[in-house]
Amino acid sequence: MQWPEELTANAWTGTEPATGGLSDSAAQWALGDHFAGRPASHRAAQQRPDHRDWLDRRVGWGIVLPDVPGLSHPERARADDAPEPFQRLAAARSATGQPIVLRYERDDVDQLYRYYPDGARHPIPTTGDGPRGAGRGELPYYLLLAGSPVELPWDLQFQLNHVCYTGRLDLDDSGLGNYVEAALSGWASAAVDSSSPLMWSVQHRPGDITWLMRQGVGERALAAWRTDTQIGDRAVGLREEHATCARLATTLAERRPGVVVTTSHGMTGPDADPERLRRTLGRLVDVGHDLLEPDRLLSQWSPDGVVWYALACCSAGGSGRHQFDGLLQEGTRAARAVERVVALGPVTAELPRALLGAARPARAFIGHVEPAFDWTLRRADTGLVTTSSLITALYDEFFQARPTPVGYAFRQYYLQSAALRSRWSTARQLTGEAGAPSTALLCTLAGIDRQCTVILGDPAVAPAALPCE
Repeated sequence: MQWPEELTANAWTGTEPATGGLSDSAAQWALGDHFAGRPASHRAAQQRPDHRDWLDRRVGWGIVLPDVPGLSHPERARADDAPEPFQRLAAARSATGQPIVLRYERDDVDQLYRYYPDGARHPIPTTGDGPRGAGRGELPYYLLLAGSPVELPWDLQFQLNHVCYTGRLDLDDSGLGNYVEAALSGWASAAVDSSSPLMWSVQHRPGDITWLMRQGVGERALAAWRTDTQIGDRAVGLREEHATCARLATTLAERRPGVVVTTSHGMTGPDADPERLRRTLGRLVDVGHDLLEPDRLLSQWSPDGVVWYALACCSAGGSGRHQFDGLLQEGTRAARAVERVVALGPVTAELPRALLGAARPARAFIGHVEPAFDWTLRRADTGLVTTSSLITALYDEFFQARPTPVGYAFRQYYLQSAALRSRWSTARQLTGEAGAPSTALLCTLAGIDRQCTVILGDPAVAPAALPCE
């Protein structure tokens, strides 16, 4: 495998894509350990119980809250400090009749603390190698992080993604109330059309990263949908000159798709205005380089039960941690884009918060924290795209008479981090052999990409079901 001359991020600076040559220390960076946690390799092989059923005591659903030292153990177990909608959701999702509450203590992502009404507490390892389920001392498979990445860091979600079906809600009081009301009703009044999914895929130049995202994800998802006899030509593809923000908004309003897949650059500029960047971070960039504005979008269309996957730089937010320090040459567009996002600190992007907190909210938003690079989408040695598990989630898992919960649907995608870590570890031991640094670089970039893909929303919700034939 050849060493790349430069990397291109799916980040838009405001004037041009973010590219950057590799620094002199990039080979050393590739050999460093940038993976979050130690993913368990056995997580997907579950025949019994049925992991789609979060009410099964052997599976379980729990809520994760920041620890509050001033509260008693019973108060922490009841989630007395949580907003009332979170308390209602936790009670409704419990398989035991009592909310399952776990607490995060700052700077300790290796364990959570589970509290009980009798005053007891148990440390629960986030590696997933302890007892699992809803029972006492067990780690539920479904976890909802209730709070912002300032309170519950993205690194905690990255680690839990390997062993749990994990989501997050970072909403204001009004938005949280809207979401929980819809979730408790199962989106009973949602008017989405489950047989008319939408793909919106921006391409700026043939062969660039937008082309790669379109071919590797957008077109493949659309092709999979159209093979389904219940979907066929009802699946909509917006590409080329049709991949505009205006066309996306009108098509969403006309077709009301149950699943949306978008691929594009995500906004990471400008340099001189960090407050504007905080507002616009991760906004989708259309074919004319216009930004998708959430307020304008929601003035024309209501999310109302949609599940949206957005492959774009920072479409879910930024971690505030420089995971790529030492990889890129200083001063390149890609290096500056990463530094600008890091300087914002931990943040959730505006679009998913608007969708999930709307009056008729979305079910879930799946997006990226940090940029994704071209090497994570296609193997440099074979040219083959590496997005098959994404397409499995976005078609095979979602489009069924009984769709799988969003968190469960992405289990195979997160499990790839275990295989990538294993391959990286082997390459790390063979640093003197030809191709080993390139293999280590590929595995590290691809591993970070997968661990930085996050679910916003309750991981137990599922897309609208296809009608039974």
